[in-house]
Amino acid sequence: MFKRRRPAPAPAVEISGGVARALPVEAAVPETPAELGPSFDEAGSWCWPYRWELPVDGELVVCAVCGADRDWLLILFGEAVSVRCRCTHQWHEPRLPADWFRRECGDLVEVHPNPAHADRTTGFDGTFAGTYW
Repeated sequence: MFKRRRPAPAPAVEISGGVARALPVEAAVPETPAELGPSFDEAGSWCWPYRWELPVDGELVVCAVCGADRDWLLILFGEAVSVRCRCTHQWHEPRLPADWFRRECGDLVEVHPNPAHADRTTGFDGTFAGTYW
């Protein structure tokens, strides 16, 4: 599971004759594919916390277990998109295309070692069941 975040480099300072002078800082923009992190093809799955209502084919997605109608964790695994509710109910949603997920989800922010860690970190492990933002 992946999200993307890049820390800003600390400025380098040179002190000469009691005077501090800032040294040029390398560009914060990644220059190689390795610096960008894994691509969609390299990652096992991607998750995207989606806080809003999710209209698909003219109707809202609703959890069959608790009735929630917003605040989802969307998961892309291969070409399949799954929806996970805060109550931990998860299902494959065939009406959501993988291309839409890739186009809309944004940049990588964080890398999770496994799906359980991603669920805990994003609050979709049942801890916040019944709580909606």
